Amino acid sequence: MKKYWILSLLFPMLLLFSCMEDTSAYLPQDKENVKVDDVNNEQGDNEDEDEVLPEGQLVPGIHLVKLNVTLPSGETEERRFKYYMPISIDASRPISLIFEFHGSWSFDAGVQPSDPIAGITTSYTLIQHAIQENCVICYPAGTAEYQDDGSGAVNWANSERHLPFVDAMIEYFKGCTPTIDANRIYSTGQSSGAIFSFVLAFERSEVFAAITPRAGQMKIEEGATLPTRAVPIRVFAGTDDDIVLHSAVIENMTAWAEKIGGYFPSDMVFTEDSIEIENYKKVDTRIWSGGKADYQIYSLKEEGHGIYDYYCMPYMWEFMSSHTLDGTTTNLYITSELKEITAQCGETISFNINYTDGATIQIDQEPKGWNLQLNGKTVTLTGPKDFYGDVDRNGKIVLSVSQNGGNTSLEIPVTLTAPKNYFEIGDIYYNENFDPIGVVCWVNNANIKEAKIIGLENSSNRRSGIFNGDFVTSDLEDGEANTAKYVQENIDANLGSTAENSAFIWAAEYNYKGEGNWYLPAINEVMTVYNNKALIKPVLEKLGASLPSSYCLSSTITIEDGVKTYHEFNFSSGKVVLEKSTYPDPAILMKKVTMNK
Repeated sequence: MKKYWILSLLFPMLLLFSCMEDTSAYLPQDKENVKVDDVNNEQGDNEDEDEVLPEGQLVPGIHLVKLNVTLPSGETEERRFKYYMPISIDASRPISLIFEFHGSWSFDAGVQPSDPIAGITTSYTLIQHAIQENCVICYPAGTAEYQDDGSGAVNWANSERHLPFVDAMIEYFKGCTPTIDANRIYSTGQSSGAIFSFVLAFERSEVFAAITPRAGQMKIEEGATLPTRAVPIRVFAGTDDDIVLHSAVIENMTAWAEKIGGYFPSDMVFTEDSIEIENYKKVDTRIWSGGKADYQIYSLKEEGHGIYDYYCMPYMWEFMSSHTLDGTTTNLYITSELKEITAQCGETISFNINYTDGATIQIDQEPKGWNLQLNGKTVTLTGPKDFYGDVDRNGKIVLSVSQNGGNTSLEIPVTLTAPKNYFEIGDIYYNENFDPIGVVCWVNNANIKEAKIIGLENSSNRRSGIFNGDFVTSDLEDGEANTAKYVQENIDANLGSTAENSAFIWAAEYNYKGEGNWYLPAINEVMTVYNNKALIKPVLEKLGASLPSSYCLSSTITIEDGVKTYHEFNFSSGKVVLEKSTYPDPAILMKKVTMNK
């Protein structure tokens, strides 16, 4: 069984900081709006004395229970929890069970670890909630984890030790009357307890209907066996949390949505200031819905690690009560990596879709003149080559899935872009097969049908060239002329330069997807690329390419003070560097193109 060693569990937390949609109504417990229950036992008046509880029966009040739990090693250890049950529970109605896992309680060396469940009273937030909704609340106690110096913390760091405890508590409650509704068992908690709630959603997905952790997250390990069921999650995270970083919550919840929920990151709907919790915080929401489970991030603005359960409780319960283990929603869904498609004439776009496992998928509609191929969960779409032909320039793809008599569909709008008859910096330049081969980095202002493109591959193991005598390629503007001049000199003077050792020869002989006539750019052409990098860089990265990070060769070589001088450009500093020797620095490729190619 996997151990989840939890981030930041050694930080002390005060107890004060302590999707499948259910299509059936919650069936609330019938009860007057009271604030406290009139019970004689509020365990805590004399916690040193063991209370004798009737076997197989839950009784009103706060009660301490001790269980002998068998660990995976075969050892047995005593574990403790407290539960609260309202006096007016209605056994004829569904009774929810909510686990509240405490945060991390640190202690110094030589000091007795604190008891995280001592002193629980009916003033606690979840108990007040239970009084109103007639739920049963369970407060388990974690275990002390020691450091080498004798200090440590009471927390939920070692999940291998705690999962059997959870199993034993579930068995205890299921064996008691009044009967807990096995479809309405939930987990929440703060910090360490929040992270352990994620562990339960991962390791006990067949038990917990939903979780609502506060100030916690869990990263899915590479190669981990995913849970058989996607547990709905609404996590409460402080945007200013410096212990469990808000960015980590977003990153890891996105991974849960993608790997377990069947979503794409693009399925997330972000709403700024979606709600304002009264007398507390404004909340941004990030929500994935419609897939295997509801995944939600409630980002509490300007909140740190100490999230108050008092203010969050209505939103925690709203989520819990709307999700049950046996929710009848089948989650028949289909989603797409792309929500809309814009293609140029002849362009091929491949993207992924996802839909309910085992469902039957079919193409209900495709745009006229487009070539649509469906292979498993990959869609390949090729735009018409003739923009002015009998084609849908604005259309849609309609895919549907069916299962067990149900059916749902997905529409993806598609747009065919009108052919451009001019160049702009940042345009992708394609070959005849519509393969991208470069990015426009310069446009002739006097004739915008003429441009220069930068190639998608760099060289990092070649020098500018091998020279004898005073031969130079001194043009500052025209790398094509410099390259041609060097290639001819290499032949005439038998310099011995090859594509393996000279960036000049490499550029002159380069061919990429059927496109030749490349050259090593002159120094001012390299500077032009740098000056336009804001438009060029993101397009290159989209195509899996990049600009040099520092030194870059050019084809400009001059005589300065009687010495052959190589002009390089530093993309880090944005300055020209003059070198007296040539080094195997990166080089970029350039090519002149025209619109009537």
